[in-house]
Amino acid sequence: MAQWHVMIEDRVVEKFWIQEGDKVHIGRGKTADVNLDNTAVSRRHAIMEMKNGEFILTDLKSTNGTRVNGKKINAPTRVTSSDRIEIGKFRLVMRQGSHDTFPPYAMVRSLDNELEALPEMMTDYEGTVFVAPRRLTVIEGKAAPKQFSLRGKSSFTLGKDESCDVQISGRLVANIHCYIMVRGDKHYLINKAGGKGTTVNGKKAGPEEKLRGGDTIGIGGCRIRFE
Repeated sequence: MAQWHVMIEDRVVEKFWIQEGDKVHIGRGKTADVNLDNTAVSRRHAIMEMKNGEFILTDLKSTNGTRVNGKKINAPTRVTSSDRIEIGKFRLVMRQGSHDTFPPYAMVRSLDNELEALPEMMTDYEGTVFVAPRRLTVIEGKAAPKQFSLRGKSSFTLGKDESCDVQISGRLVANIHCYIMVRGDKHYLINKAGGKGTTVNGKKAGPEEKLRGGDTIGIGGCRIRFE
């Protein structure tokens, strides 16, 4: 895991974490994981992902391009902390010393303030107690991506529409089926599907359900675990 800084000159304007298997969408659009509100940035500008311990940057055919060491990239490009990465007026800089700084196994305090053990890198810490990021993991059915980190935004969408953060297939799935809203350190499922139905742990969901670590969300023929 590593922390990346988005900078304008010497000022940090945004931060994001990325770990093995993550894909971070960067752009001007509201659904971007890292939102850069500048006209030089396309709505869907680039993706940063971590594969096999390496960071791969891909430009999404943006209007103004993505530059690595002064050159526009036209294919997925491996980047390191020594590269100069530019998107419009912004620079992406990996925070020195952030790569794999946390132990892979630890007792962690979840966002519901419950202690649990998670075999992964953590994003923040206080002494020996770590704060774990929440995520969704598809355990049954057709949905993409199979794992999605709930960080960086206050609202996430699940449904059939291609704009959804988690896109789910099935005739019983609405275009925007439900939302997951972040309020403080709590996560809530906001059910928008009405009669099409959403379940939490096998029971019909109400208009709003507070989520806890380990809950299973059912949407059509898909089951998604909130971790």
